[in-house]
Amino acid sequence: MRSGLAAALMGIGGILMSFGAVIVVLALFARTGDTRGQLPAMTTVAVGSLVVGAVMFGAGYLLGRVGRDADGSLDSARTG
Repeated sequence: MRSGLAAALMGIGGILMSFGAVIVVLALFARTGDTRGQLPAMTTVAVGSLVVGAVMFGAGYLLGRVGRDADGSLDSARTG
């Protein structure tokens, strides 16, 4: 169950980070166009999406690292 939760957190976090990266690119294009009024909102959503995605991805990664049992970890395979 823990590995499924870790995978879900990493997957959703990766999707949010990708979404944030796309918004950053769109905001860069919006600076040159006629949509300068939307730039602060786009920047806020992009930064929020990147931060939340990175936190979720990091939490999933750390949960996956902590959730491993001692028999299946790489450290016990090297020493044993």
